[in-house]
Amino acid sequence: MLKIFYALLATSLLLSAQAATLFGETVDKTAVTPVSQLLLQPANYLDKTVTISGTVDSVCSKQGCWMKFSTEGASLPFRIKVRDGDMVFPLSAKGKTAYATGTVRLWPQGEDEPDAYQLYPTAVEIAE
Repeated sequence: MLKIFYALLATSLLLSAQAATLFGETVDKTAVTPVSQLLLQPANYLDKTVTISGTVDSVCSKQGCWMKFSTEGASLPFRIKVRDGDMVFPLSAKGKTAYATGTVRLWPQGEDEPDAYQLYPTAVEIAE
């Protein structure tokens, strides 16, 4: 009886360690594009649906409405943004690997700044 208990405990710990936090639809991991690759020529991805991967660099601390991904080789983090309340990204995501499927769009900056790019996701997965 004790062996069964320990086997169930070990199984539940293993499964919980591999859990992920999911938002929205299912992330399409069949063709993942690293953020560093997307940032080499972001205009090539404009208005296209892609799945990106990277490490969560930062999270919106007010409403959890955006996260920034970074990867080795990328000079700047890449932002994913949702409408306030559509998905609320936890601050605990910082430093974790994440995947996001969505559409790349322009992100207007300021008058003296060049426009940037960001992803508007329909699905996000944060690895635990």
